[in-house]
Amino acid sequence: MAPKQTIYRSQWPEPPLVEMGLYEYLLPAKPSGSPLPHYDPALPAFIDGLDGRVITRAGLADGSLRLATGLQKLGLKKGDTVCIWGLNSLEWVRAAYGAMAAGLTVSPANAAYAPSELAHQINNSGASLLFVQPELVPVFEQARPLIKRAFPDSRVVLLAKERPVSPIRYRIIHDLIHPTRATPASFNGSHSHDTAWLCYSSGTTGLPKGVMTTHHNLVNQLQAVNVAFDMIEHGRDRVLGILPFSHIFGLTILLLLPLTIAVPVVVLPRFEETAFLSTVEKYKITFSCIVPPIIIVLLHSKNVDKYDLSSLNTLMSGAAPLSEEVITKFNKRLPHINLSQGYGLTETSPVSHLSGGQRKGWVGKLIPGYDARLVKEDGEDAEPGERGELWVRGPSVMKGYHDNVEATDKTFAQDPKGRWFMTGDVLVCDPADGWWAVVDRVKELIKYKGFQVPPAELEALLLTHPQVQDVGVIGVYDKDQATELPRAYVVAAPGVFSAADEKAAFEKEVAAWVAERVAPHKRLRGGVDAIDIIPKSPSGKILRKDLRAKAQAERDAAADVKAKL
Repeated sequence: MAPKQTIYRSQWPEPPLVEMGLYEYLLPAKPSGSPLPHYDPALPAFIDGLDGRVITRAGLADGSLRLATGLQKLGLKKGDTVCIWGLNSLEWVRAAYGAMAAGLTVSPANAAYAPSELAHQINNSGASLLFVQPELVPVFEQARPLIKRAFPDSRVVLLAKERPVSPIRYRIIHDLIHPTRATPASFNGSHSHDTAWLCYSSGTTGLPKGVMTTHHNLVNQLQAVNVAFDMIEHGRDRVLGILPFSHIFGLTILLLLPLTIAVPVVVLPRFEETAFLSTVEKYKITFSCIVPPIIIVLLHSKNVDKYDLSSLNTLMSGAAPLSEEVITKFNKRLPHINLSQGYGLTETSPVSHLSGGQRKGWVGKLIPGYDARLVKEDGEDAEPGERGELWVRGPSVMKGYHDNVEATDKTFAQDPKGRWFMTGDVLVCDPADGWWAVVDRVKELIKYKGFQVPPAELEALLLTHPQVQDVGVIGVYDKDQATELPRAYVVAAPGVFSAADEKAAFEKEVAAWVAERVAPHKRLRGGVDAIDIIPKSPSGKILRKDLRAKAQAERDAAADVKAKL
C-alpha cells in the first residue's frame, strides 16, 4: 500500500490554464489574442532610471518585432538559443522581447561571470548568438578559446544604446532593428511546452544547470501570481527594477509581470545605495523586489534619511530567508514600508508562495496551481505542523534540466497523478491559517553528533547581535570527533575592532553570546571568524561552497604549521 499523502492546496481561486506562447500572451497582435486586459499602447512599459529614456508598450511591441526580423535575417530560427549577458538596461529588455518574438529560447547569464563560467553556459545551452554589454567584451574574448564551436563576430551583438567611441568589430543591437516587422512565433497548444527561457541555477554546488522553463510554465505563473499578488496595481504604482533580469526572480516579477497590468518599471543596472535612494525619490517608486543583503545595507545606511522615500510602500524580499528579527529592525527604521516575503526557486518559475507582509518571518501562502507536500527523511509525509522537505507539482514547475537527464530524474519523485519536484528546502505549514515558513535546506543542514543544526536559524540569531552586520554559517568536519561542527563567518559593524587581539576577543564573545541562547548541539563549536564580506550570489544566496573552501584552506594551513613544529 502506498504511503498516505498529505496534500496542501491554495486558498486562492484557480485561474484558467492557458496554453499559448509567452510573447503573444504579453503583447498580442490584437486585444482578443490574450486573456490579459487591454491597456493604452502609449503607456510607459520601461524607463531608464539613469537617463530617463522610455519604452512605451507600443514601442516595445514594434521594436521587438523588428528585432525579430533582424535576428531571422542572421539565420536564427525558431527554437534556437540566444544568450543575454549584461547588467539590467533598456537594451537588455529589447533583446529579451525581440528574441521571444522570434521564437528563440533565451538563456540569460550572470553579469559577474568569469570567462570559464560564461563559456560553460554558452557550451551547455547551445547558444548561437550572444547579446553582451560592451564593458564585458574583454571577458568574452577570454572565454572565446573555451567555447566548443565557431562563434563568428556576426553572432556577437552589443547591448549599447549608441556605438562605442573606440573602434570595435561588433554590431550594436540597434543595427539589427529591421524596417519590416516579423510575425511573432506561435507556441499554441502542445507547443506551449517548448522551452522559452533557460536560466541557470546559482551553482552553490558544482556547475550551474540549465533550467528548462517553458512558455506554459511562465504564462501560468503569471496567471497565478496575478490572482495572489496585490502589491502593485495599474494606475497607482511604479516599480524599481534593480534585481538582475538574468535571475528568475527579476525575470518574472520585474521583466514580465508588470507588463501584464501596465505598471511601469524603472530600470537600474544593479543595486547601488545612493542610486537606489535617489531613484525612489525622483520617480516616486512605490514597489521594488529586493534580496536580504539589500535590507542589511538599508538598515545600516547613513544616507536613508537624506532622501524622500515616502512613496515607497512595499519591498518584496525573496531568494533567501529573511528573519523575523531583521524585519523588526527594518520596520523600526522605516515603519511606512511594508516588507513582504515570497518563496520559490528557478525550477518553479519562480513563485510558489506569496505574502503581503502580515506575518513576520513567514513566506506566505501557497499560490494557485500548486499541490504541495512536506516529506520527512523517512519518506513519510509530515503531520500538520511538522517540518519536512517541500515537494510541489503544478503548471509552473520546470520541464527539467537541460541536457541532464540524471539530474532531472534525481530531483523528481514519480507519482501516477503527476511527478513531484523535490525542492531540497525544509518548510513548515501552520495548519491554522495556511501560512508557510522556510526552515532550512536539506543539503545544508549541519549534522552534529546526530543532531540537525539549521544554519539559517543560527544566522537569524546572529543578525540580532548588536555588533554583527552579516553572517554565514557552515558545518566543518572534525575527524577527531567524527562529526560536523557549526562555524560562523561574521561581518562586524564598523569600529568594533582594529587590532588582531581585539578581533580574537570579538570572535570569542560572539561564540559565548550564541552559546547562552541555543541548545548545546547548536553552539559554534567550529569557531567564529570575522571577515570583510560574506560571499553571495547575485540573488543574495550565501555561497556556502566558498565558505567551506575558506574553512578547508584554513585547516590545511593550520595542519602545515603543526607539521613543521
